[in-house]
Amino acid sequence: MSKADAFTQAGRTAVLQNIHGTMQFLQKFPPFNQMENAHLAYLVEQCQLRFYAADESIIKPGDGPVEHFYVVKQGRVAGERPHSAKGGTETTFEITTGECFPLAALLGERATRTEHRAAEDTFCLQLNKQAFIKLFALSTTFRDFALRGVSSLLDQVNHQVRQRAAETLGTQYSLNTRLGELAMRHPVMCSPETPMREAVKLMHEQQVGSIVIVDEQQSPLGIFTLRDLREAVADVDADFSAPVRHTMSLAPFHLSPDASAFDAAIAMTGRHIAHVCLVRDGRLCGVVSERDLFSLQRVDLVHLARTIRTAPRIEALSSLRGDIIQLVDRMLAHGASSTQITQIITLLNDHTVCRVIELTLEEKGDPGVPFSWLCFGSEGRREQTLLTDQDNGILFEASDAAQAEQIRTRLLPIAERINQSLALCGFTLCKGNIMAGNPELCLSRTEWARRFAAFVREATPENLLASSIYFDLRVVWGDESGCAQLR
Repeated sequence: MSKADAFTQAGRTAVLQNIHGTMQFLQKFPPFNQMENAHLAYLVEQCQLRFYAADESIIKPGDGPVEHFYVVKQGRVAGERPHSAKGGTETTFEITTGECFPLAALLGERATRTEHRAAEDTFCLQLNKQAFIKLFALSTTFRDFALRGVSSLLDQVNHQVRQRAAETLGTQYSLNTRLGELAMRHPVMCSPETPMREAVKLMHEQQVGSIVIVDEQQSPLGIFTLRDLREAVADVDADFSAPVRHTMSLAPFHLSPDASAFDAAIAMTGRHIAHVCLVRDGRLCGVVSERDLFSLQRVDLVHLARTIRTAPRIEALSSLRGDIIQLVDRMLAHGASSTQITQIITLLNDHTVCRVIELTLEEKGDPGVPFSWLCFGSEGRREQTLLTDQDNGILFEASDAAQAEQIRTRLLPIAERINQSLALCGFTLCKGNIMAGNPELCLSRTEWARRFAAFVREATPENLLASSIYFDLRVVWGDESGCAQLR
């Protein structure tokens, strides 16, 4: 028996000799305190006890796809990543007694992006990947916990990161500020019959970038902004004496004055708008602009999203990743929660993916076949972090298998180029090849339906784990109807 095998056997024996005590220990912590005894006993029987001396590496990115699940029995584990600005490494989180790792990497069948190192002499219960997959299939409680794990880990990380960001950037402004507090002035408004020239004059006199068109009850009908003015000036046939209703943007987006600055930021970013009307009881009571929202905190989410969507080259998109990191730091300093941060990152990542696809189609040419770009797993659940790998696929329509093969042949070179370009923009290539450039994930709607049916029909632990990735899907780019029919 080798030395490594001897250590493994000793660790296994240590657990088996005290199954009852190990179960009692685990039952103090979630999710183990809610699991059925039989499932918890299975976990304990499959575990071995491992010791790590202070500062010893437990797992690191260079080890490749994760092969074990760990629960800290005694001691502390530090998560360390390279520090981009100062060099060296920084501790981004700590895992203590009763907590487990690395869920996201195990579920994604990839390497961890963080080195996990013993912060002091530490004992861990270690479960191999096959046993983890079986437990994932057996226990609904454990499965739900594992799928929620990324979000809960982000909550643990968030407090430490926010403290560091606040030390650097200050906390004078909060993303939870009510919009009513930001809209300090009375809204500038006019009737739909007001001539466009008069509306522009009002905007100039009041030094605002928009005017809201309202009815007799002061309910918003439309909005006229500097963007609308530019379009009118560029139109040689524009009549500036005509009613502003002819050139206004209809049905402007609105929120309650009790909504938060974060709500407005997400709306502006997702809808490509620079103004949000505030409405209470059907009446306009204020307008918040992009400038109102971001001038106090030097965090211009909308501007960054716009820059991403208009980037002229892949290289330009790649250079913007640093801006996203800075934005997240500032958002944290101003009170953003982990849920808000993941929502922001997902929005900006979606914009990046869409722009990469558009630039690739400009370069490679239109394939002549409509397709939808799908994302899976954490990206599908909108739970992305700054360091994310690719989990994507392509969906298209085909009348039969022969046509599907012809379309796939046309789309695969484009998909492969998109995958490579996304990698240049910070989206790591998936080591498990869960990418659209994989012929098995560039499928017609019929082929996707058949693949999903197999996951359900053959309820093996492996298929259950795969379904936890693929069933969290959404469309990032393209028509959404095909994906909706799959659901």
